[in-house]
Amino acid sequence: MIILYNSSYFNNCLEIFKSNTPVFFDATEESLFVNYLSSKNITYFGLIKAKKLIGCGGYAYNHETNTVSLTWGMIAAQFHNMNFGTKLLIYRLEKIKRDFPTVDITLNTSQKTHQFYKKFNFELEKISPDFYAKGLDRYDMRLKSV
Repeated sequence: MIILYNSSYFNNCLEIFKSNTPVFFDATEESLFVNYLSSKNITYFGLIKAKKLIGCGGYAYNHETNTVSLTWGMIAAQFHNMNFGTKLLIYRLEKIKRDFPTVDITLNTSQKTHQFYKKFNFELEKISPDFYAKGLDRYDMRLKSV
């Protein structure tokens, strides 16, 4: 089940982030994630399995570029490779395509997960080596609107 995020899930989301550190996120990114979760009017969701939050992710419309960016998508480490990431991504993509049918969808991720997004037709636009941390490169990707 996918639900709309509210602040009662803050600690659960932080636990999910920490379960993915340092493999997928660098510890220095935690403050950025905390600031994001503390922001007002974010479009963010939680993925629940057996009454437990095991994933989270959202999106944001960018007026300047007329794109929608996927934001802070993650699944708790112990639930990787069980299709929960796919379920959460498809949910977000369907909402975006319904609400913003003519805009491109962008994201930034690392070399560790860019192949996952490639399966959904995201195209690589740019690689920034050591962007997040030493050995953790940034991959900018785009899914063009149809």
